[in-house]
Amino acid sequence: MKSAMERLEFLERHIAELGERIGALERNVGDLARLTRHPVEKLLWQLGFPVIKHGDGAQLLFAHEIRDTALSRFYAMMKRYSFRLFMRELIQEPEGEDFSALSRYCSPKTVKTYLEKLAALEMVGLSARGYRLLRKVPSFGPTLEWFVCELLRREFLSPALFNIKLKNTRRGGDYDVIALIAGRLVYVEVKSSPPRGIEQQAVEAFLARLADLGPSLAIFLVDTELRMKDKLVPLFAGALEREAKTGPPWAVERLVDEVFHVRHSIYVTNSRKGIYSNLRTCFRDFYANLE
Repeated sequence: MKSAMERLEFLERHIAELGERIGALERNVGDLARLTRHPVEKLLWQLGFPVIKHGDGAQLLFAHEIRDTALSRFYAMMKRYSFRLFMRELIQEPEGEDFSALSRYCSPKTVKTYLEKLAALEMVGLSARGYRLLRKVPSFGPTLEWFVCELLRREFLSPALFNIKLKNTRRGGDYDVIALIAGRLVYVEVKSSPPRGIEQQAVEAFLARLADLGPSLAIFLVDTELRMKDKLVPLFAGALEREAKTGPPWAVERLVDEVFHVRHSIYVTNSRKGIYSNLRTCFRDFYANLE
């Protein structure tokens, strides 16, 4: 019969063996996590920019547990510029007894249709007393970033992340959307404000992020159908001049319609004719002008 001391030694050896097994399992899990990292995250780590976080859903208009079918329907609705304008109004007026506050850009009939569709997705509550947005958020920006990221994934089959925070950047590590297009790093800055709401500081911050990250191409996307040349193009020209990037090589030139480029690698565009269409124009021009 084993003594108490022998039993204690046996238990200690068993506990030590379990500790070793747990340690091995933790190492294996860590190795698996590194192997299965998102392709964009892998590349950013390889470039010396560890990802602190990405895809934070706290400020999105839909809940994390939303069904895939419902999310796909919301994504399809987000393709319409009129719906995106409506959503901005809904965020500003998240509840009310009538639809008049939401009819600035849409007819009352369209507003009613949009609210009914959102109610079916469990994003809006409808009753005889009016409507109520179920997730109140301060701005449309994060949801628009999600949409652009999702568009890159679904329409371009591109690995993409949104709302990314990086380490080791010198001038701010927050990036809206980062993707891989044909193996090249792409950064998209997404603005939900119209041109009048965008100031010189925002353009300079965009250029500073490019200097840190060094993507192959970058796009400054403003979700508006208003002209870019009146304000955005002069802002970019001024910001480039302040960085001593002057002369013909650094000119902000029109590519087509409201899509402009600098050296065929930095693009400024609105969403007229569709976000997908304008992104595709930028990508095609970039690859057509590769040296």
